[in-house]
Amino acid sequence: MLSTLPSKIAYQITEIESPKGKKLKIPRRELFDIRMQLMADDNFESEVSNGLGDSDIRTNVYEGGFKSWECSFDLAKLLLDRGPRKDLDDLCRVDHVVELGCGTAVPTLVLFHYALTESLPIYFTLTDYNASVLRLVTLPNLLLTWASTLPATASPFSADDPNPLLSEEQGDLNVTPELKAAFVSALTGQGLTLSFVAGSWSPAKPFLSLIPTSPEMNILVLASETIYSPEALSSFAEALIGILKQVRMAKAMIAAKRVYFGVGGSVDAFKVECRERKAVGYEIENHNVDLGESGGVRRCLLEVQMF
Repeated sequence: MLSTLPSKIAYQITEIESPKGKKLKIPRRELFDIRMQLMADDNFESEVSNGLGDSDIRTNVYEGGFKSWECSFDLAKLLLDRGPRKDLDDLCRVDHVVELGCGTAVPTLVLFHYALTESLPIYFTLTDYNASVLRLVTLPNLLLTWASTLPATASPFSADDPNPLLSEEQGDLNVTPELKAAFVSALTGQGLTLSFVAGSWSPAKPFLSLIPTSPEMNILVLASETIYSPEALSSFAEALIGILKQVRMAKAMIAAKRVYFGVGGSVDAFKVECRERKAVGYEIENHNVDLGESGGVRRCLLEVQMF
């Protein structure tokens, strides 16, 4: 995947502020830059029509991964307050973070940044329906986040070519062979692992076989905007509960709109799906995401655990 990156990545920095006032600047790859890379690829027409056309989602073709959805920022703000040091029920340290339907991976970027700056060895698994999303958006955003933690002139940067992420809210990052080598070296040296899984959650069994789990593992699952239709929320619940059941301790944190008008998904229907699979989904309160009638579509954050 690193070998497919262009020589430059255009980025824009977004500041995330948590309900408790914590702030974090997250760089993300610009959409126009993705278009430019696709135009240089042989499969330009199919990729653009599938993922960069007029439709946000085309079921079983493109599942919205090129866009950063508003609920992903709700979850990112919550994680900024908690961080991976917020233990599962205050009993144990999280050692594996999985984001289902990651797309631009904004929630994971918060925890990845934290892991980098706090020298935490964490295993990250990022999944998306479209392999092109993982290649063109997810990985570049992780690379940008890592680069944003480096000092201005630290290798592979220099006084003549300083780190632009520290001084420019919008610009280009030169993706040199030295930068890619330093990225891999930093991950290896810190014990950070990045695993990418593309494809459908359904059927769950083959999908789950690609998610590293063990009875000794403590796992945190993240997801946002994954329950937009009855079909999507059912297959998502099946995959999610399948992960939670395979480890010692696990929790999922889900961001969603309360009702997806026109397509049929809802938080209440998702809670029913969880109960039918012997899990409980409960809402996280006091995080300022329910906008109510005057502020737009109501949203919420949920935690899911096994009974």
